[in-house]
Amino acid sequence: MTDFEDSPILQKFLNDFMLRVERALKDAVAREGVEDTGALIDSIRAGTVTKGKGWISAHADFSELLRIKDMKVLNYGSVPPIRPLMDWVERQGIQRFAYVPGYKGNSRPTEVESIERIAKGIQYYLRATPNIRRGYRGIYNDQLRLFLIPQFYEDMRAAANVYAAQAFRETFGFETTINLPTENINASRIQSAWNGRTTKLARKHADK
Repeated sequence: MTDFEDSPILQKFLNDFMLRVERALKDAVAREGVEDTGALIDSIRAGTVTKGKGWISAHADFSELLRIKDMKVLNYGSVPPIRPLMDWVERQGIQRFAYVPGYKGNSRPTEVESIERIAKGIQYYLRATPNIRRGYRGIYNDQLRLFLIPQFYEDMRAAANVYAAQAFRETFGFETTINLPTENINASRIQSAWNGRTTKLARKHADK
């Protein structure tokens, strides 16, 4: 009997789960209007499934900006670093800012100097107002904690039950009852997948 962490069904679950995480986070970013340039949404990617002896894992990649955007309170105990601010100003485009600090009207220095001056102006503002409060969005934590992870646990519970019944049948040669969850989740799909796998194994042994 294949170890549970080596099961193709489990790997498929993890792949599906990470794709759901990717879609949910992208939808939340778009819904809450915290995207500026497309870079944040583009950074969200479902990772690959990796496994070793006795373990299996999957992950999602996204910019650290997603966590920052999701915070209710931002605290700056010191001056924020200038480089990320300059990168942000450059992505926005200096034309989106009404003026360049130190210059009046339409008078502006070179683009590079404008970027630096605007970034420093933001930097000084953040230092002067160290606590920034905003409405809690729940982009990152709520999606996982309230929706995605509970559903994944239900799927895993159903998969474990089917796996145990399959192992029992292969070991003792007869069926046992599977106590699947009553919710309409993936029970039928899991059972069908295992049935298909069993048929393939039987054919493989018959061919030998």
